[in-house]
Amino acid sequence: MTVLLPRHLDVAAWAQRHARGEVPDATPYGYHHALQQGCRLSFSRATPPWPGALGQLDRVLRKLLGFELRHVWANRALLHPNRADVIWTHTEYEHLGVGLLRRLGVATAPIVAQSIWLVDEWARWSGLRRGLVRWLMRDAEAATFHSPLNMVRARELDLGERQVIVDFGISLDSYPIATERPQAELDGTRPLHVLALGNDRHRDWETLAQALGGRAGVELRVGSSHFPARLAQPNISAHPMTQAEVVANYGWADCVVVPLHENLHASGLTAVLEATARGVPVVATRAGGLDHYFDDDGIAFCTPHDAADLWRAIDALVTTPGRRAAQVAHAQQRLLSRRFSSEGFALRHVELSRRLVGAGHEPAPVSATPLGTR
Repeated sequence: MTVLLPRHLDVAAWAQRHARGEVPDATPYGYHHALQQGCRLSFSRATPPWPGALGQLDRVLRKLLGFELRHVWANRALLHPNRADVIWTHTEYEHLGVGLLRRLGVATAPIVAQSIWLVDEWARWSGLRRGLVRWLMRDAEAATFHSPLNMVRARELDLGERQVIVDFGISLDSYPIATERPQAELDGTRPLHVLALGNDRHRDWETLAQALGGRAGVELRVGSSHFPARLAQPNISAHPMTQAEVVANYGWADCVVVPLHENLHASGLTAVLEATARGVPVVATRAGGLDHYFDDDGIAFCTPHDAADLWRAIDALVTTPGRRAAQVAHAQQRLLSRRFSSEGFALRHVELSRRLVGAGHEPAPVSATPLGTR
């Protein structure tokens, strides 16, 4: 397998950061777990920025195209069928570049074309760009997504030869399951500790600040580089967090809140999974297909853009006797049984790849019905 990572990621540099405790998993997104399944892996090399005018030209070209070309071209030798049985890409920025090489006559191995933001962005694109993306994805052997909402829409848009959900997962080495974590007694002698994390473009910080900013008896910590300074309140502290700080703050938190705008790609899933693993109950906006991963017994859901409902969900979670412990236990059982780990994520890539290169077997169909209605 060839793993075509985003242009800024280098496996050797990542391993050094992992050894220092700065990032989870020994390789980005835990793809190295495929080695346990007898796979041989080749990872793309990072493509450093060019200096000066060439660098500016590179950035302009990437913005105009909406995907990587220079990075994919630099790693083209790893994409050839003689070097790989299957190519795994992590985002549309990589697989659209592979699609262009194919259109130009460059031979490549079959591709698992994973998209993150593509379907969310579709409505904002011109007809010309939509046509280009359809053309580049036309013969992608598997177009994969983390959410049934993404997958259903991609199927409607006829993106790729087939559309498949590959459930995401987190590193249980960096975030081991904390089944014995006690839920702190909330007797009013200290503020309620609320933690919110993330840099995704679909975080709804405004609604979070409306719900908790200035609220007596609540202390909110936000780990993000994108929290707007205009939303600052005396009871809110916001700054980017290192992995060590994230781990420590999971130990501090009484609950984790994941506030979201409507989206199709399971925004906030990493924070939901990490908090669940560390034994912290989660309140999240019902958006993006998170209810494919957890039902109402595993997450306290609230409606989008509704600060009052967000506070209602938090208050019900923390004031109902035994609810926090029960919710965590239910969510952890679901995480483990469905293998929402980086090891499971890699295993699902291996299983899909074996079907792609097998005797013409298509990936098994995946239900798009939200878990809560099954």
